Amino acid sequence: KQWYQRRVRGIPAFSLMYLRSVTSCLCVLVLLGLAGSLDTSAETLAVTKETSTIIAPDSIDLVADAATLRAAMKGWGTDEADLIDLLTHRNYNDRLLIGRVFEEEYGKTLWEDIRGETSGHFRTALKGLVMTEAQFLAEEMRNAMSGWGTNEDTLIEVLMLTINDYDTVMAIKSYYSALYNEEIEERIRDETGDDPSFQKLLIALLNRPEFDETVTANATSVASDVTELKTFLSANDPLIDYVIELLTIRSLTHLASLQEAYYQDTDTELTTALDSATGHHLQDALLSLMYVSRDYNYYAAYELLQSMEGAGTDEGTLTRIIVTRADKTSSSSRSPTRHRQAEN
Repeated sequence: KQWYQRRVRGIPAFSLMYLRSVTSCLCVLVLLGLAGSLDTSAETLAVTKETSTIIAPDSIDLVADAATLRAAMKGWGTDEADLIDLLTHRNYNDRLLIGRVFEEEYGKTLWEDIRGETSGHFRTALKGLVMTEAQFLAEEMRNAMSGWGTNEDTLIEVLMLTINDYDTVMAIKSYYSALYNEEIEERIRDETGDDPSFQKLLIALLNRPEFDETVTANATSVASDVTELKTFLSANDPLIDYVIELLTIRSLTHLASLQEAYYQDTDTELTTALDSATGHHLQDALLSLMYVSRDYNYYAAYELLQSMEGAGTDEGTLTRIIVTRADKTSSSSRSPTRHRQAEN
């Protein structure tokens, strides 16, 4: 059974340039799967060979790497193979250091060179590799709220991918404010004004407190939440705003226990109850929160699958998940639990 509908926005390959861009982008994403300038000194990860899917050498020459990247983009044409080979074999911290050396050596940022020499989805994938995660995701959220209409799926996805990374969320907010001279919360309010409950949920997710996910959920608190949720969701007009308030101030560990307790008490999945009480983007976001709390990696894998199913491919989702997760430790995900709906 499908958990929820995801719009798939395929783009037809009308030109050779597009095909080249897609092919290069896929090379970047496959290698990662297998394997303007703000201060970014604090935005580093505890990257080790055990926590990264990127196979990086034991030691690197930052100046030589910067020179290789410069040579790949200097003169007529661009050597995409060299860009892919180097950037997909350097971990997150090393890529940031290479970027700093590149700017010192050549007087412009690595991203400026890449932006001028590449295009399409390939450029987006490289952008995700050379920017800090916060910078990249802040710009992805900005793009989702620019132009005609709003890409609500992207907003949901970014908030789910960073749901257990408080520091990155704070950095996204800070970077967005510095770059665009407006608060991301205000932009979200402007873009989602026609759906107050969805707006409330996005803002609440953006401002979730920091939790210690190693702390076991309090059984009494979980039981109390089950009682309240049953009341909220059984009303003739479900009290969704109260549901949002409750679910967004709980840790992922608590939410996982809450779902199990709700099922044991009602013989109904909490996701099923939420699915019946909500719709459209609000439904997508609430169900995503439930799934990511039960198993972060399962959620990411499911989104990857959805991005490649049906007619066309959602390259945006494909790129965001693979590029930003390549250096993340899988230990940050919730312990695997039963996915009863997936088995039906």
